[in-house]
Amino acid sequence: MQEYYDLLGLNANCTKNEAKNAFMSKKKEVQGKMLSRNPEERALAVKELGELTSAYKAVVANIIDANATNVPSTDAKPTSASRKTDAEGTAIHRVTGIKIPPEKITKPKPPVEVKPDNNDMTWRANKNMMIIFGIIVGILVLGIAVFFVFIQPNKPKSIAALPPLVMPAQQKSIIPKIEAAKDRHNGSIASIATLINDTVNKKGNLKGETELLNSAMRVEQEVLDTLSELRNSSEANTRKGRMLIRILQAEQKRINGLVDGLRAGVNGLDYQAGFKIGSEGYYEYDRLNSEYMHFETGDFKPQMAYVNGDDVFLRSAPSTNSSVIKTLKRNSGLDAIAVQTCDDERAGMINTDNVVVGFNGQNIRLAKGQPLTITGENGGIYQCQLNLENGSGTIYVDKVNVKKLYGETWYKVRLSGGTEGWVYKDFIQLKRAL
Repeated sequence: MQEYYDLLGLNANCTKNEAKNAFMSKKKEVQGKMLSRNPEERALAVKELGELTSAYKAVVANIIDANATNVPSTDAKPTSASRKTDAEGTAIHRVTGIKIPPEKITKPKPPVEVKPDNNDMTWRANKNMMIIFGIIVGILVLGIAVFFVFIQPNKPKSIAALPPLVMPAQQKSIIPKIEAAKDRHNGSIASIATLINDTVNKKGNLKGETELLNSAMRVEQEVLDTLSELRNSSEANTRKGRMLIRILQAEQKRINGLVDGLRAGVNGLDYQAGFKIGSEGYYEYDRLNSEYMHFETGDFKPQMAYVNGDDVFLRSAPSTNSSVIKTLKRNSGLDAIAVQTCDDERAGMINTDNVVVGFNGQNIRLAKGQPLTITGENGGIYQCQLNLENGSGTIYVDKVNVKKLYGETWYKVRLSGGTEGWVYKDFIQLKRAL
């Protein structure tokens, strides 16, 4: 025990407060060492603090034991060795001389009978009722939720309760704009053609006519812009759109020929080749525009006509791929009652006489107007399906000998017996209105 006193620097008669003050003083010194950066010093400080704490606890316990031995507690229950009795038999403490009162004998209380509490039973009953009520309410809420989530949406809702629908504005057709541009281009091209004729008649050549060339080039660009606009629109593949594309292509061919002729004439070269191409474009435009006006406005008037070809097929639809109703002889009379363009992109026919092709292992000659179906192409060759009375097969024909009929004009005709069908425009000659 003495080593604990020595560790704290205390004597054996110290008080509890002196021991506490000595411990706190030593503790501060050791805590200062615990802040050292040297890990070994910190470890020694921790060990030293533990020893001080153990010494302090031992000293305090020793002081408490010493005080308890020297000063007996008055509250302690005296034992038989520490008390004596006087002449009257009263117990007296041997050390203090205080009389010790006799011990009271406490009788155990009888067990208390617990009677059932009516209020407690009522509360328990109410609690059970509340639980049952809560379960019922939960079931009702769940049923309502199921009704509105799964059943109610399937019922038709009243249209009157809905707000009025605002319909988006219908997209305007581009066709009227293209038709106006087509007519405007035609007027501009006609004006340039007139100026060219006047200049040639006056000067005999086109040298130095740069301003006229620039005007023609501006019109050429306008036609190209209109054609591109139509091709990029959603109406390019409609019947009107396809017909207008062909008309604009004819206008383009017409103005391109005039520009090429003017460019050659300005440089003192021959301009006739360009103007010839322009003339071809003019005739194509005039024919296509006339067919467009008849077909699109619905003002085609039935006309008397006759067959202009040998063994012309009367077909069930405006295409060479449709079925043949009857074969018509040259100069047969009939009535043209309607006009329509061909929607079949594979429809075609031979456009020159005596075309020799290989067919089923032998060479045969095809006449102009022989119908065929275009199934593919490779460079300058068309792959076609040819159907003859003695069989069918695949042939390969130069493109120059084949005419594609997609977008071409067909006439619906009525024969004298009332039979109706379609004839390609090259095989019918209109006479006069009925």
